Amino acid sequence: MTITREDRQKINRWLESQRARPQFRSTPSAGMAVSRVMRPLSKKYGGGSSALSLARLWPEIVGERWSKISSPVRFTTGRSGRTLVISAPGAAASLIMAASGPIIDRLNTHLGPDHVKAIKVVQTKMRTDGASVKTKRGLRPSEALRLRESLNSVENENLKASLERLGRGILTKDEN
Repeated sequence: MTITREDRQKINRWLESQRARPQFRSTPSAGMAVSRVMRPLSKKYGGGSSALSLARLWPEIVGERWSKISSPVRFTTGRSGRTLVISAPGAAASLIMAASGPIIDRLNTHLGPDHVKAIKVVQTKMRTDGASVKTKRGLRPSEALRLRESLNSVENENLKASLERLGRGILTKDEN
């Protein structure tokens, strides 16, 4: 049985008249619309109120001195409002807590009024290895000469430079 062109047109007209209306879709929520706008902006400008986004502004908020030894960890929400958890070593934790009033004011200046209600400082271990105090000395001229002479047989310049950097790192010792 072959279907003629006229029959095919009749079938199509009948199908078009019998099709259901499209499914009702509600309008997207305002939150979805805002997130579509804010997501690219926060990626570009690093905004947001997460503790990680505060790391960029941390020296400006707590000052250079405290930003070197402390860092924002996370926000917690309780009955009294949002609390910023900060990690700091030993005695610095109590000193940061003592200066919490101005820090909260600066946080609210950056994040919005009454965004942060309190600060909680978590003590971390103090560095006992003294890594921040140790300084490296340079090579003595005799050591540098011996290192260069030992690398004379190496023909590849890139390899020679890499080996020289490695040798300098090994021969350089801590002053302490």
